[in-house]
Amino acid sequence: MQVMKSLLFCWVFSTVCWTLTTCREGNLEKEFELDDENNDYYEILQELSDEVFEQLTFSISTSVSTSTTCSFCLLKDKLGYDQYEQDSSSYRQKRSLYNLISALDNKQKVEKFLTSYQAQLAVRRRKLNLLLWQKDTNLTTHNSKLYIDASLQFSSWEKVERQLASKTLTYEGLNCSETRMLKSVLKSSSPSESKLRTEKANLYSEIESVYSKAKVCRPDNPKKCYSYEPGIIRIMSKSRNYDELLWAWKGWRDAIGPKIRNSWYRITQISNIGAQEHGYADEGAYWRSRYEVPDLESRVDRMWKSLKPMYEQLHAFVRYKLHQVYGDRINKTGPIPAHVLGDIWGMQWSNIFDMCKPFPSVKAFEVNKGMKAKNFTVMKMFHLADEFYRSIGLPPMTQEFWNYSMFTRPQGRPVVCYASAFNLEKDDVRVKMCAVVNSEYLYVVHHEMGHCQYYLAYNRHQPELFQKGANNGFHEAIGDTAALSVISPTHLVKLGILKKNKNKSERYQKNINFLMQKALEKLAFYQFALALETWRWDVFRGVVTQENLNSAWWEKKLKYGGLIPPVPRTEHDFDAGSKYHVVYGVPYIRYFISFTIQFQFYETLCNLSHHKGSLHLCDFAGSKAAGAKFMEMLNLGGSKHWEDAMRTLTGSCHMSVKPVERYFKPLIKWLTKENKRLGNKIGWE
Repeated sequence: MQVMKSLLFCWVFSTVCWTLTTCREGNLEKEFELDDENNDYYEILQELSDEVFEQLTFSISTSVSTSTTCSFCLLKDKLGYDQYEQDSSSYRQKRSLYNLISALDNKQKVEKFLTSYQAQLAVRRRKLNLLLWQKDTNLTTHNSKLYIDASLQFSSWEKVERQLASKTLTYEGLNCSETRMLKSVLKSSSPSESKLRTEKANLYSEIESVYSKAKVCRPDNPKKCYSYEPGIIRIMSKSRNYDELLWAWKGWRDAIGPKIRNSWYRITQISNIGAQEHGYADEGAYWRSRYEVPDLESRVDRMWKSLKPMYEQLHAFVRYKLHQVYGDRINKTGPIPAHVLGDIWGMQWSNIFDMCKPFPSVKAFEVNKGMKAKNFTVMKMFHLADEFYRSIGLPPMTQEFWNYSMFTRPQGRPVVCYASAFNLEKDDVRVKMCAVVNSEYLYVVHHEMGHCQYYLAYNRHQPELFQKGANNGFHEAIGDTAALSVISPTHLVKLGILKKNKNKSERYQKNINFLMQKALEKLAFYQFALALETWRWDVFRGVVTQENLNSAWWEKKLKYGGLIPPVPRTEHDFDAGSKYHVVYGVPYIRYFISFTIQFQFYETLCNLSHHKGSLHLCDFAGSKAAGAKFMEMLNLGGSKHWEDAMRTLTGSCHMSVKPVERYFKPLIKWLTKENKRLGNKIGWE
């Protein structure tokens, strides 16, 4: 009988999450709300008389085989719970058993709820995402209305299900997966009042329409107008005329910001109302809670402190080079005007590489020229990306991907050209972009296909509620991890896009040039992401209000990036609104995290492929060992805490900038020496 009691104890605790992972140890009790009383179960079971034990085992077997409605009442009656006084030993035993069976009963209810919820979620989510796809690939008033209506219906359904779950279900008796799923269902910042949800959806539709249809027209020829893609992109990347760049930079902001400023701010107010209803300080706090760590801001701040010295070296050198081109319009010791950095946002600076080449006389890795010589087409870029992922053992893109994706800008209808990937459930994954043949899109194609690989992995291995990334930063990092390998000189030589250089001295100079190009893309980005998201967090907190919305934006740009507006800006303007992610309400700290952890993932896969030498020269294409480990993490989806997912691949639970430092080490060494030689001031204060 004693053995039987021990076996029952084991069975009971197989329903409760007791297995700790290395990364999450110490947080279990808080995270899963376990009662100290659970620790007494084993002792209580051992103390039971054989008669009561037999009664218990019979009742449990009965409860498992009967409906959830009956099992709890049946067991309560059999144990005679109400017949015992609270100060008796028998009462203590019966109360603990009552709680135990209550947990088992709750577990059955949760299982039933989650099965029903996930079945409905799959259908509703596919419908909603199909309508979003339809809207983004054919921007009409009709399609926008269809999506808004479906979005409101979806949020109303979520609200009803969330209320049902919060009133009738607890975390009692659940295992790790069930607890994680239920928390996912209950997590929300949507306002309870339907009027507010409708207002928010309509406001988003309004400002998204302004953004997607924005154009900048020549003052001397009002009929010659430019959309963001490809017109504004081309001007900002190719022009070296200071005044033309200023016209495009200012025109883009004037076409959007003042028109959406009030509506956007109202959206933040509604978002805060919803977040506070759900127990969060504000919407920013809700966004940060998705990362499941209490100190996300301090972690990000620590990473920035390690990254900042590298950025300051880059900033000083770029400022010096821009001064050589634009003269005294660029202050040699101060911040840089934001419009001369090669893109409309001053986000990534790789388009001004021609002005910032460390070794100007040495030809850069001419990827665009090589792609043209190899007769690249847009579709060839996509098939090349597919071949890369397949070479490491990941699955091929599905027939749905090739049949339904929007690879290039269609004729005759307005679309959202901003590159993105869509998960339409199961094998229906797609991308949407207006690709052209160049090195930038070669990168973007691999990035977006990385999203699709992640979709396929968790769609095929996880239940509906776990069909998501370990965190949003993971999703962005997956494709970039692959792209770091693809754009390495080693891989581009394999593809025949570049030719192998046998001259050691010239090879060093070309590598420094290559790393400068990547630094303009990667190291320059951290400041942009951090300025944007810390500004938006301050808006949600109320630190930034309507009265200082735009000035606070530029304070952040100066603090983190050493950037200033090229012309005076006022509170009539709304310059943050020139960015897609601000208008569309997309949390942005994911990109800062992505640009950090992609180097961790990349370094790990390089080690698994037995790469030797400088990290930036690694190409893990063809390594099945790297691919198998990569796939192991992808398959987890959102079923584990992101620290555990990271540990699955890298062996570490923590985000680290060390791989970033190792990747750029040769360049930073060169920059430090060169800035000292030139007498360049480090910083901009």
